This record gives sequence, C-alpha cells and structure tokens, in this order.
Amino acid sequence: MRNKKAQPSGAGAASLIIVIALFILVYILFLPSEDRKELIEGDDSEVSASEREAIASVLLEESPGTITKIKEREFEHNIPSFNLFTEKEDAILKKVDSVFIESSGISSKAIPIFIKDKTENSKLSFSVNEHGGRLTIVFNDEEVFKGEIGETLEPLSIDLKEENLIEFSVDSPPKWQFWRNNFYDLRNVQISSTVEKLANKEALHTFFVSKEEADKENIEDAFIRYFVDCNVNEVDKLSVFLNGNLLSAKVPDCESFEKTFIDPDDFIEGKNELLFSSEQGRYLIDRTAVKTTLRKAISPVYFFDINQSQFDLIDNNTINTSLSLKFIDDDEKKNAIIEVNQHRISLDTRQDAFSKNIDLFVNEGSNSIRITPERTLHVLELKVDLDCKEDDCG
Repeated sequence: MRNKKAQPSGAGAASLIIVIALFILVYILFLPSEDRKELIEGDDSEVSASEREAIASVLLEESPGTITKIKEREFEHNIPSFNLFTEKEDAILKKVDSVFIESSGISSKAIPIFIKDKTENSKLSFSVNEHGGRLTIVFNDEEVFKGEIGETLEPLSIDLKEENLIEFSVDSPPKWQFWRNNFYDLRNVQISSTVEKLANKEALHTFFVSKEEADKENIEDAFIRYFVDCNVNEVDKLSVFLNGNLLSAKVPDCESFEKTFIDPDDFIEGKNELLFSSEQGRYLIDRTAVKTTLRKAISPVYFFDINQSQFDLIDNNTINTSLSLKFIDDDEKKNAIIEVNQHRISLDTRQDAFSKNIDLFVNEGSNSIRITPERTLHVLELKVDLDCKEDDCG
C-alpha cells in the first residue's frame, strides 16, 4: 500500500494570524491618545460643504456708535439698491429628436412640456422622414391638425400654459387593407417661443422689527420711501407688498421719490418681507427705507438670522456662536445689560473689548440683541459670528 504524502496543518497559518493581530494591538496601544482615537473612530475633522459654509459666518456686524439710556421713538430700516427689469429672448423650450408612431404598434405619442416663464409667439414644428396615412395632433385636448403631411408642415401656432401636453397619433387603414401599416417617422420635433424671464421682475428684501416696534397700538406713523430711476415711456405698473399685503400698485413717477403710508397691521414681529414687482420695463430702485414713529420710546434692537444648517451645528456643539463688542479705549467703566432673545447678560468692564458665547440663547430663525447701558456707551463694533470649536472641524 502506498503511503499518502502528509498534508500541511492549518495550525501554522492560524498561529501566524494570531501573531500579526497581537503585533497590531501592541502598535495601537503605544500610539499617542489623539492618533489612537483617530485610528479607531476615524477622522471626523473634515466637514461637509454645508458645514464649511456655516463655519466662520458673520451673522451680524454693526457700528452702533453712541448708545445712551434715552430710548428712541423713530426707527429706519434701510434696503440696498436693486434693479427690476424684463428680458425677452427666442428659445427652444422642448426638443425631441424623433417620434415614431404606427397603426400596428404604438399608434400615439404624448410629449409633456412645463413652462414657468411668460411666453408668446409659441410654435410647434417638425419634419417628416417617412410616412403613410393621416396624422392627428392634439394640443391640451384640442385638435390642432389632422391630415396627411409630406416632408414639411408650416409651424403650428400654440398657446402655452404652465402645463402642456402634445399628442401625435396616426389613423388605421381600412380593414380590407389588412396588409397596410400606417405610420409617421417625425424628426426634430420642437416647441419654440419668445420667452419673457420673470426672475428679474421681482425683488424680495427683508428687515427685522422688534416686538415693541411691531405693536400696532404703539405705531404712530409708518411709511416706505424710495427713489425710482426709470424711463416713463418704457415702464408699466410697479407693485409693492409688505408681508403679502399690497402697499401700492401704480405707474411710478420716474426720477422722483415715492412715499406710501403703511398700515400698522402689516408689520409682524421679527422678519418682515418687502416685495417689489414690475410688469414691464427697467427700474433702479434706490434709497429705500421703511420708517416708523412710535408713541412710546424703546431701546434700539439689532437682529440676525440663523438658518437650519447653522443651528444644527450649534446644537450639536460643532460650532460656537460668539457675541463681541469693541469700545473706545477710554479706560472708563462700561456697564450695560445685553439682552439676547430676552436672555440677560451683564456687561461690567473697563476693557476696550467684550465677548461672550451665546450658544444657549440663540434660536433657529430670527434673533434679537438689545443693549441698555447704565451710562453713555461708545460702541465701535457689535458683532455676532460663528466659529469652529477646537478639534471639532477643520
């Protein structure tokens, strides 16, 4: 009987694996703690694009100047200059390289088209490569063509809406001509139009109003004032809305100031939205201001906004929200109460700068800061910014 050659045992391989594993374990144990944590948990220092955008963001930067104990009755909210204009251009809104329909197979084909801008002179055009039978075209449930086409057809005028559907179908041959197959091979099917871009016809701006300033019982007078630069022969009606409420709608006097009074009911606490909407022409709207006069004086309030991604990073302790003030270096004692969303912070210093973490005081959305000094305070800069917590992001 022949002796079988001895087979190698798996014990040697297993021993080698154990030795390698022990070596790796010892290596990890002797690493510095920071490197060991990074190796085990992974490097989480890199942040997403949205986090990078949130980090190092300046939320508020103001130069308050001299702040006194005397409260104010008049407030002015300034809006940056902006342009309103309309543009028209010829464009192909939809293009399909080929459409094939046949009576013995797919006898109809529907093409949807969605429009967001204003259109005019809209046309449907195509060429016929090969065909047999009669073609029917239905646009938005209305028959716009029926008949046999040679190689070309004059473009069909159509009236586009926001949602549109174009359907092509071919008729069937008579039953006794059972060997025939009607079909159309359409090429370069396209819908073209003159498009009026709507995006630049409107401009939305925001400003913030405190609870006391938004109190309709406390508003004595309120109005908006702005300068309109335009050509009277080219423009049409200009409409202005505050929080969805119409303030005015008329053809403005070009090269002059417009002034419109505001109903106190139109203001809301926090973020207010001011919308300008034009119908035709080009405008430059300049030196825009919303002004209020109150019956009862209040201290000035400063506002800043925190979006959802920023607040999530604050909430999970990835970034800091820091409040800082810079003063005139006069070595005088500086005492004041700083209210962040009605959370009180005491200021008591002789330094020319003051800073405070306000993570616990901020909210997603609109936030407010009010400074009430014990004596006259000269503030060079008031700033709220976001910065990265140490070792948490890069």
